[in-house]
Amino acid sequence: MLRRAEELVDALAAAAAHFTASAREEKLGLLDQLAGSTIDEPRALLALHETLCFLQAYPDDARVLASVDRALGALPARVARLPRAARRRLEDSGIAGTSLTYPFGLPMTRWLAHRFPRDVDIVWTHFTAGERLEESLVLLLHPAEHDAWSDEGGLGWRRWLDIAKSGWETTDLQVILGLFDRASLHAATRDWLFDSLELDMGWRPGGAGASRTFARLPWPRPFFHGAGREPGLERLDQRAFRREVLRPLPSLRRAPRALAHRLIDAARLAMATRQRELFAFSYPNPDDVLIADPGRGLRIALIGLLPHSRLAYDGYYAYLALKNGVPVGYGAGWQLFGTLEFAANVFESFRRGESAFIVSQVLRAYHQSLGMRMVLIDPYQIGRDNPEALSSGAFYFYRHLGFRSVEPAVESLAGEEEAKIARDARYRTPLSLLTRLARSDIFLSLQAGEPVPERRVTGSALATLVTRHVARDFRGDRRAAVNHASARVARALGVRQRSRWPADEQRAFEHLALVMAHIPDLSRWPAADRRRLVQLVRAKGGPSEAGYVRRLDEHPRLRQSLEVLVAPSAGAHGDGER
Repeated sequence: MLRRAEELVDALAAAAAHFTASAREEKLGLLDQLAGSTIDEPRALLALHETLCFLQAYPDDARVLASVDRALGALPARVARLPRAARRRLEDSGIAGTSLTYPFGLPMTRWLAHRFPRDVDIVWTHFTAGERLEESLVLLLHPAEHDAWSDEGGLGWRRWLDIAKSGWETTDLQVILGLFDRASLHAATRDWLFDSLELDMGWRPGGAGASRTFARLPWPRPFFHGAGREPGLERLDQRAFRREVLRPLPSLRRAPRALAHRLIDAARLAMATRQRELFAFSYPNPDDVLIADPGRGLRIALIGLLPHSRLAYDGYYAYLALKNGVPVGYGAGWQLFGTLEFAANVFESFRRGESAFIVSQVLRAYHQSLGMRMVLIDPYQIGRDNPEALSSGAFYFYRHLGFRSVEPAVESLAGEEEAKIARDARYRTPLSLLTRLARSDIFLSLQAGEPVPERRVTGSALATLVTRHVARDFRGDRRAAVNHASARVARALGVRQRSRWPADEQRAFEHLALVMAHIPDLSRWPAADRRRLVQLVRAKGGPSEAGYVRRLDEHPRLRQSLEVLVAPSAGAHGDGER
């Protein structure tokens, strides 16, 4: 019996995550029928797109993959055949042939304009902040142009932009970007000013490497999930998950620059087509991209930050996960003294696949590069103020992998819920209880039996220490505080000719000196500990932040000293020698 196209799409979606011989034949038959079907309902076309993306990442065999590739290649024509009203319902989907609108920040906007110059411009349809735009333009223009905004005969921002474009082929966006790129402003100030304008960017993704539809990177030897060769999907229990995280990788290597740029572009594209941004993908360091290929068609890319954009204390790497060349997830990890704070996201299209295995291999790459002993996930990632994580059951996803709540009361509640589930397989934790379970950090110790430390050095605790010190001892004069701390720490560590260091290493020294100056016995540390501290500081501004993280973890004297400084009683009794 012939079935409607929508029924064929639903059947393909139902079969996608099954990898038996009969499921393979069903997929091939459905793909063949769909190739000759007309889909005029946007919901069905979107569902087909998501299923095809899943099958491209998780193909049964070469024949299924070839059919999927052909079906994805036909998507733009399917979109073009939709009536205009129907196409509008696919806006912001990231599908080739559709359009999306989002107020991207300056780095992402600059990248989009460079990468897709004919497909990106400002959308003014809902813009109402003309006065704020004019006030911002005053900061970017030559003083001789300021009267263009005067009340007496002023041009107004729209007329001014038209004049600024006259005589050369350009767009509103290119004019605005040119002003920002040439502005004599600190980079962070420039980025903030651009963000404050909340300019909607209109973009029409299409073509290879310019949409979710065609996001796959070349992958010469796909991993197939069909029967006969490690069929199905990899499932992990708690013990297997922890074993995978700790298992050495066959290789973790620095990506050649050309590959690093391709991976960074893929990460930005994966975010932009989903109307998202991530700090590390906006300020990536192409010389600090680490890649691992742990098997099953998976590639993990750890992407470091440019030295001038790094966090003051933690070492930070974002990641992009690709399955058979298809971006399937992203996230980030920032580490200080053996504790990796971790955020993971498997894109919704791929959550029926090997999510637990992917997270295990991401953490495996972090462990091999940074050597963490504990993984910590904050409440937002499991549902606090995050409806997507709450509804997706993120708390139980991590709990099944061995993560436990830091707060004893929350851990007790989780145990009660697990007992209810064990007694009644139909029981589901109410949303109100999931919200309570998501109020605590969760952790996974990679050293058996090690509890969460009662005193843990965090970047926020160190930053608070610095703020208190600057306010109390320097009346808010931060430059004076930096000069004083840098001089004191340089004397204590025997650092000379610091001005000959690379600029990024000098900056790292100034940042960390504001904390190290509070260690009362710094000058009396053994010479070996002081030398290692200098190496650690220079590594913070060095080419790869992984070296800094490793040196931090190998300096127990520094960790113990900082634990004392951030202890609750430390603020009440002074911060040591000044």
